[in-house]
This record gives sequence, structure tokens and C-alpha cells, in this order.
Amino acid sequence: MISYDERLLKNFYLNKGYYNVIVNSSFAKMNDDQSFELIFNIDANSKLFFGELKIDLPNDFSKSNYESVVKFFRKLENEPYSINRINDIVEKIETITVNEQYESIKATLQEKIVSNKININFKVEETEKFFIEKINIFGNNVTRESVIRNQIEIDEGDPFNQILYAKSLNNIKALNFFKEVNGEILDGDEFNTKIINIKLNEKPTGEIFAGVGTGTDGSNFSFGVKENNYLGRGVKVDTNLNVTEERVKGRFLVSNPNYKNSDKNLDLSLEATSIDKLGTSGYKSNITGFGVGTNFEYLDDLRFGLASRNTIENISVNSNASDKQKKQDGNYFDSLINFDFFYDKRNQRYQTTSGFFSKYSVDVPIISDTNTLTNTYNYKLFKELYENNVSTFSFLFKGASSLTGDDIKLSERLYVPGRKLRGFETGKIGPKDGNDYIGGNYLSIINATTTLPKILENVQGVDIVMFADAANIWGVDYDSSLDEGGIRSSIGLGLDWLTPIGPLTFSFAQPITKESSDIEETFRFNIGTSF
Repeated sequence: MISYDERLLKNFYLNKGYYNVIVNSSFAKMNDDQSFELIFNIDANSKLFFGELKIDLPNDFSKSNYESVVKFFRKLENEPYSINRINDIVEKIETITVNEQYESIKATLQEKIVSNKININFKVEETEKFFIEKINIFGNNVTRESVIRNQIEIDEGDPFNQILYAKSLNNIKALNFFKEVNGEILDGDEFNTKIINIKLNEKPTGEIFAGVGTGTDGSNFSFGVKENNYLGRGVKVDTNLNVTEERVKGRFLVSNPNYKNSDKNLDLSLEATSIDKLGTSGYKSNITGFGVGTNFEYLDDLRFGLASRNTIENISVNSNASDKQKKQDGNYFDSLINFDFFYDKRNQRYQTTSGFFSKYSVDVPIISDTNTLTNTYNYKLFKELYENNVSTFSFLFKGASSLTGDDIKLSERLYVPGRKLRGFETGKIGPKDGNDYIGGNYLSIINATTTLPKILENVQGVDIVMFADAANIWGVDYDSSLDEGGIRSSIGLGLDWLTPIGPLTFSFAQPITKESSDIEETFRFNIGTSF
């Protein structure tokens, strides 16, 4: 029997065009330090591309209903074979067929390899009509039966539909609560009826993690407990704590992915954050709050999120703070509404090799002393330029400004993340108030990366990337004379190494453009581990 890890590995190759990939064997190799390496023997074979794709329908089916599928076929021709793209096609066919109320049908596919192309015929057939007498579920000792039945697309008394039956099993597998999900179809006691038995094998759904890390940006510690199927209700509970030299952040989240059978996610969260910059910037911020939100698939590949976030913040300052910053000493209450749009066209979420995602988010103040409106747009493109290469291009824009012309709070000011602008010390670019880097009201960032061919063939878990970063941060609402706009940019090489003690990352970056007040950082490293 093929293991779960082997299935993941095989699917990874299938999504890169290796239709005939074979996982020959796997074994664990013990190291001297009592750790072990899991080694797979893989024969990828030759890469295949999509050739002629067509759909074969029964005579009484309207072909015009399937025009969107035919258009999708044209886009895929000559693209590398991908099991995810096959699943996308089958799902499109299933959706159209079910919406047109073709009840007793099944869909199969016929594949033929010609040279380095694979021709595929998707065949939709009508079957003899049966009705579902009963649906039995076995093996769910922890998970409540209602959680499982919510994933089943057909019900007792409905006409049996092979497509919806297969989709129901896939929905249950997607919960990730079970090691195995198997179904069988038996003849019912009544004429022209069927009995469906679904047999499950549950697995642990909770985890505890702890991690430590250190690097040129400082040290950090994290701890968390997570349960993905709390009390068998399908509810996710996640609590975590993250500690760095300047920040302590804790969060408790309860997420119901199918609130009251609505197919909509409901999230409830509590959080607390303490930012201590008294020694460097002269202020300290303590924030506590709670949030309520939902998100769901609004259109194909487009998810919509709506959330409310409410916080109480205390800002205290000392003599290191500037006169303008000292005016923000005090207590604040903020109630915000967040709108989130996420358009996802990646070929796969894990180790993406092609496609893109586009995300827009806006925080709208409802009750606030500063009435800060925050807009964020993030776009990322993935492309495979050559064999075993992944290249990415990303763009990020973020803006925070007051709708009523007030100065935004110190904790609301924006900083360029260190991972997105290598070659400069984290937080040490942009406007300064005295010796303090105060961030900005706006920032924009462009990143481009590409993986390089393997140099160390015998060393596992090592990736080398070439990158180019560019960023701009500007806007000081409380004193425009401090604003020093200007593009900071760098190029360099990075190394990601999965070591026995955790992930180790190095980057060597050379700044190209900068401002006189910026502090450079040519070399950066981070190492972390979990236990």
C-alpha cells in the first residue's frame, strides 16, 4: 500500500507533467544524532504535455452548455500535464451536468499517449436510473455523523448519481480527519434502489508545537496547540504565542468551516499584542481585542471575507519619544470592518509552480479616534522557466491614512518587512524622527526570485535562489518635512537549507539604490527549529 507521504510526492510530480512517475521505494536512514532521513527512490520518466482534449456527450445533451469546458481545453493544449488540471476539468463537467439536472450519469476519461503528448477524451454517459434507499456511515468514533453527512452531495430518496457519489467521498477526504475513506454501493431491498456504505478510519487531528529561532534580526520563540476537529464537531481551535525581542503576541481562534450548514466559515478570535520600543523609539503599545468574521467561495476561485475587529490600545511614552509622538500617549478604542477578496489561480497551494493569486483587503473604521483606513493589495505570479525551476514576481501596496485628517497611531504606521527587502536592516529605512525610524503611511514593494539549478547534487534539502527586491516607503502625516521618499533596491543570492535542527536561511544582498539615512545589511541568516 502506498503511504500518505508517497501519495503527496507522486501528486507533486503528476502536477509537473510526469504522468508515468513511479515511486519505487522509500526507507528511513538513521543518523548519528538520532535523527533520521526519509529517502525516496523515484523514477520520474519523461515529461508529457496536454494534446487533444475533447468531451463526448450523449445525443440528448446540449453541447452549448459545455462551451466553457471546450474553451478551457484550448488553454491547456501544449501545457505540461497536471493532475490538478484534470480535476478542474472533471469538476467543471460535473457542475454543468448536475445543474442541467441530468440525474443518472457517470463521467469517465480515456487517455492516449502519442509521442510526448497525452490526448484525453472525457466521456459522459447516461446510466440506468436507481434511487438511494439508505446511506450508512461506519468508523466515525470521534467525528459526529452530522459533520460527515454535511459533506455528502446526495441524500436518501434521491436518484443515484455517480458523479455526486464520487464528489461526496472527495469532500469527506478533504476534511483531513481520516486515514482512509472508502465507499461501496450495494443493491437495496426495494426494486431499483441502492444502499451506500461509507467506511472511515479516523486519525489524530490535534498537534502541539514549539519553536525557537535566531538570526541577524534577533531571536524568537513560539508555542501553540491546535485541534482541527474539536469534540468531533469539525471545529478548528488554534492557540499560539510568539515572542521576539520587541514584540509579544498571543492569539486564540475558533473556526467553524460550515456554520449551521451554510458552507460559510465563521471565525471567533481573541488576541493580545505588546510592542515595547521604549529603549529605541520611546513608546510602548499594549493592544487587546476580539474579532468575528466569515469567508466563503463567492465565485469560482474567488473567496470573499467579511470580519469585525475591535481593540483597546494603550500607548505610553518616555523621554526618548519626540514631541509629536508624546501627544499620542493615552488610551484608544477602535472598531473596524474588514473586507477581503482573494482570487486564486495557482496550480497547487503547496510548492506552487504556475499560476497567480490576487488579494485585496481593506479595513474600514466604524468607531475610532484616528479613523484610519488601511488598504492592502498583494499580487504574486508563479512561472516555471525551465525544468525544476520556479520563478516568482510579486507586488505589494499598502496604505494607512485617516479619513478625518488626523495623525494615525504609532502602532498603525507601516514598515517594510525584512524578508521583502534584503540588503537593509529590518525597520531601518524610511522617514526618521530624530534617531527613530518611524515608518510611513504608504509602502510599495516589488520582489522577483528564481531558483537556480542544483549545484550540490548529493546534499538534500538545499535550494539556491537569485532575487531582486525594490521598495519605497513614504508619508509622515504628523510632519511632512520628515518624509524622504525614494526607491530602495537590492540584488543577491539566497540559500534555504532544511537541516536536522530546523530550516536555515542565508542571504547575501547588495544594495543598488538607497537613501543616506538607510542602514545596510549585506548578510542575513535565520535558523529555527521545532520540538
